[in-house]
Amino acid sequence: MKIGLAAITLMVSGSLAISTATAGDHDEDIAELTEKKVNVWPKLYAERDADGLDQFLAAGFKMLEPGGAVRTKAEEMQWLRETPPDAEPSDFIFTIEEILFPTKDLAIVYGHGDSTRTTDDGQPCHHNYWSSNTFIRQGGVWKPVFSHVSGVTCEPID
Repeated sequence: MKIGLAAITLMVSGSLAISTATAGDHDEDIAELTEKKVNVWPKLYAERDADGLDQFLAAGFKMLEPGGAVRTKAEEMQWLRETPPDAEPSDFIFTIEEILFPTKDLAIVYGHGDSTRTTDDGQPCHHNYWSSNTFIRQGGVWKPVFSHVSGVTCEPID
């Protein structure tokens, strides 16, 4: 396990240097990935469009939830179909911190989502979470294959 983690750390560390040095080569990819992460993906959830999500996500998609549970693509679509709309916040915004390109057909997009929501007891709060999303290029199209959400907070608004 330690060897595998060290190898992954080394691979990512090396990838960061490569992605920074070649970022100018990825302008079209950055535009496509930004559109998908900032606009398309949130819209699919807001509209509860499970069929659209099915087309959007890569076949082997996995979601690592904040509590550590892992959901498959099928489970994510089922959740979306069964969860009633919750008046998605109109002020939701996802801010991309960085897009990394370990290879020409692999991208890691990470950043944070922010919105106004309500706590379980009905008080308004500032909702925030961080996520990293791994996209693979399949047939010339970028598709999410993995998403990890963490650091979810909902700080009361005074």
